[in-house]
Amino acid sequence: MQPSEFVRLIYPRAVAVVTSINSEGIANAAPYSWVCPVSFTPPMLLVGIQNRETRTVRNIRETKEFVVHVVTRDWEQTAIECEKKARDNEDKLAKIGLEKIKSEKVNVPSIKKSKIVMECRLSEILVPKNADHMLVIGEIVAAKTSEPKLEEIVMHLLGEKFVSPGEEYSIERKR
Repeated sequence: MQPSEFVRLIYPRAVAVVTSINSEGIANAAPYSWVCPVSFTPPMLLVGIQNRETRTVRNIRETKEFVVHVVTRDWEQTAIECEKKARDNEDKLAKIGLEKIKSEKVNVPSIKKSKIVMECRLSEILVPKNADHMLVIGEIVAAKTSEPKLEEIVMHLLGEKFVSPGEEYSIERKR
C-alpha cells in the first residue's frame, strides 16, 4: 500500500455538512468527512478542508463562525448534493432545498433536518507544511441532538462508498 492511501486504513469517517455565511448573510453548505474532536475542555473539533480558498473557508475566516451537522440516513442524498457549486451570491441551502433554522449562539443558520448539530466559533485555521488540506478548528459553543440511532449515522469509506454503523458493544477499559 502506498503511504498516500493511508486514509483507507482509518475509515469509515462520519459525514458532516458544514454551514457558514458571508458578511452579507448568504448561506453556504458543504459536506466533509474529515471531522473529529480535538479537545474536551473546551469542547473543540476540527474539519479538514482542501487547502484552497473555498467558499466555506472564506466565510469562516470572515465571520469566525460555522455549524457542523452530522449526516443521518434520512437526508444523506441531499447532504451530498451540497457538493454542487453555487454562485457566491446564491444561498446554497435554499438551492439544495434544506430548510434553515436560527442557531442558538452563532449567526450561521442550522439545518432543520439535522439530528446532530454543533455550533462553532473559529479558534484557528492551521495549514500544515506541504499538506493538501487545512485544519479548521472550532470551539463548540452550543450543541443539540435528537438522539439518532447509531445505525442512522452516515460514514464515508471512499469515493461513492458509504456505510452506517451496525452494532454497538463495549470493551472494558482499565483506567
